[in-house]
Amino acid sequence: MPPGSPSHPALTPRRSPLLTLVAALVIVEALILVGAAVYLLHGLLVEDAAAPIAAIAMVVMALIFAVGVGFCGWGLLHRATWARSPVVVWQLLELAAGIPAFSGGSPWVGVVLVVPAVVVLVGLFVPSVSAQVSR
Repeated sequence: MPPGSPSHPALTPRRSPLLTLVAALVIVEALILVGAAVYLLHGLLVEDAAAPIAAIAMVVMALIFAVGVGFCGWGLLHRATWARSPVVVWQLLELAAGIPAFSGGSPWVGVVLVVPAVVVLVGLFVPSVSAQVSR
């Protein structure tokens, strides 16, 4: 690449540390989804599942979402503009799932879902991060 080209590494500004944190949290969320799929699969194989077809569907969906969320986290690390919208939608879905957990007897589930979602949502709209993932 010639030094004057826009994609030359010397001309690319450093990634914001907050953007790195946001992307890392999104990747951790993908890993949590993989853990949830393993947990569901364990329940299907070891325990007597009441609805095995539903359990298999949940495992498959958790893995599909894990791949999608992980890909979006990778996209944020590489400042891809397309990654921002699906990450925002995913965080809103996490909030919708996490907030009721506080009153449902599992506040730790609410914390695990709500805290990263809020950090990612706020982080995506901080001007230094927003400038790096928008056109």
